[in-house]
Amino acid sequence: MTYQLLAYAPSDFPIPAADPALVEALVQPRLSLFWGAETTARTLLAVATALAGRGQSVCIFDGGNRFDGYYVARLARQLAGSLHPRLPADPHALLGRIRLSRAFTCFQLAELIENAPAGPEPLFVLELLATFYDESIPLADSERLLTVTLAHLKRLAAAGPVIVGAREPQTLVKDRWALLDRLQAAADAAWLLRPPQSPAVTQPGLPWA
Repeated sequence: MTYQLLAYAPSDFPIPAADPALVEALVQPRLSLFWGAETTARTLLAVATALAGRGQSVCIFDGGNRFDGYYVARLARQLAGSLHPRLPADPHALLGRIRLSRAFTCFQLAELIENAPAGPEPLFVLELLATFYDESIPLADSERLLTVTLAHLKRLAAAGPVIVGAREPQTLVKDRWALLDRLQAAADAAWLLRPPQSPAVTQPGLPWA
């Protein structure tokens, strides 16, 4: 698995969506992971919107109630205007290419992934582990369910791109780091998102080990 460090800034169109080469890498049939201490949802939503702006239909599974419709609509208007600068920005066609399904428990998310048909359409999973971190579910049960879920994600990634986001477990659920470890091991490529701290980490795609 390839690990890379990406610095991100609070812009409307953050890396990696603003990096065409990285977007091209993400549309390959494989399981890609973005993770970090903060939510990665906006990063994934920006990439999904960029693909929809290119005419690609995308599917989004929201596992952490992180889908921001206002943010996506703003990006859609921005993209629609840049694609057709002489015409009024009309984001509706772009938004129509984004299909959203929400899950409020790890069982619901696992079911969505299990029943998803394999194909070339990119699949984005926002906050995959958020509900798996739920302490009301025994860790052993979360681990078993995640094992099955990862197998289905790999099945889907064999046919088309699967881009997953995950947040590090919070202090109270540190014992659930094992879940993130399993997700990292299953991913074909992974990017760690960190706020810019120095010139050494402000460039995208910096090798990290």
